[in-house]
Amino acid sequence: MKSNEFYISECIKLAKKGAGYVSPNPLVGCIIVKNGKIIGRGYHQKFGGPHAEVNAVNDAKKKEHNLINSTLYTNLEPCSHQGKTPPCTDLIIKEKITGVVIGTKDINPSVNGRGIRILNKAGIKTEQGILQNECRELNKFFFKYFSGNLPYVTLKIAQSLDGKIALKNNKSKYITGKESLKFVHKLRSEYDAVLIGKNTALLDNPSLTVRLVKGRNPYRIVIDKNSGLPGNLKIFTDKDSDKTLIFNSLTNKDIPIVSILRSLYNLNISSVIVEGGANIFSQFVKNNLFDDIYFVIAPKIIGEGISAFRDFNITTLSKAKKLFLNNSFLSGEDLILHYKKEK
Repeated sequence: MKSNEFYISECIKLAKKGAGYVSPNPLVGCIIVKNGKIIGRGYHQKFGGPHAEVNAVNDAKKKEHNLINSTLYTNLEPCSHQGKTPPCTDLIIKEKITGVVIGTKDINPSVNGRGIRILNKAGIKTEQGILQNECRELNKFFFKYFSGNLPYVTLKIAQSLDGKIALKNNKSKYITGKESLKFVHKLRSEYDAVLIGKNTALLDNPSLTVRLVKGRNPYRIVIDKNSGLPGNLKIFTDKDSDKTLIFNSLTNKDIPIVSILRSLYNLNISSVIVEGGANIFSQFVKNNLFDDIYFVIAPKIIGEGISAFRDFNITTLSKAKKLFLNNSFLSGEDLILHYKKEK
């Protein structure tokens, strides 16, 4: 007999297949087990589409399995309310599934333990908290969206070994290598939006799309307080031009970063990856409006150049932003360090 941890880890693997397509809904995978064998698998594939539990049940039925006395595994508490799809708790009860093992509770106020209570009332045995940390990490965008009323924000900083994101003359293409560029495209495919400042848009004329991996293109967000960007930039002329959003200011003053994030939250954008430049990185750090940072470090020494946090200034070390290392790995010749903000 395989452990509950094994089946929940399999649910997490399935759930990841929906990355980039289900937002602002959570990533959910589901496995149904009977007599020690997996009889059904499913995951939430697309926002507005069937939930993972429905797809797993349909998979089992397609294979002509009887679900009576089976156990359902899912990384997130089954929904108990009528949304774009019917409640999954109703389906579980109807199919006479006798056990449900859950990775973590759903923080959505419409669920938040209600699904578990409904299942228990129907006589279905439930167990929760299996690989809970891993399940919460999987849905960090979703949990931030409902608990903080702001999108999850990641800073992605490509830099030299000595901490420079561009030469003194502002040239920065490409500091890091091809493998790292592929990694960045994979990241973009998993976030709802990518954000840059006006200078980055002007100097680099980036596409900010997903090209080196299979995936969805994010919204492109540009902060341009004076509305001075030329109309011939790629973000205005390519096939995804309708996914470009510009934030400007009628008063010609800087736009508070938090106001931009609140606006994106109201547009159901649950995750944002920030790709530059130095002033934008500095604003997010200064206002403490980021959740984690990916440093993509090339084995190059540039010397005099532009630092990522050039405009973030402190007078005492006690005001320094503290991070903790979550992960590190090689990407071709580059080193990628993933840091999270200290709570």
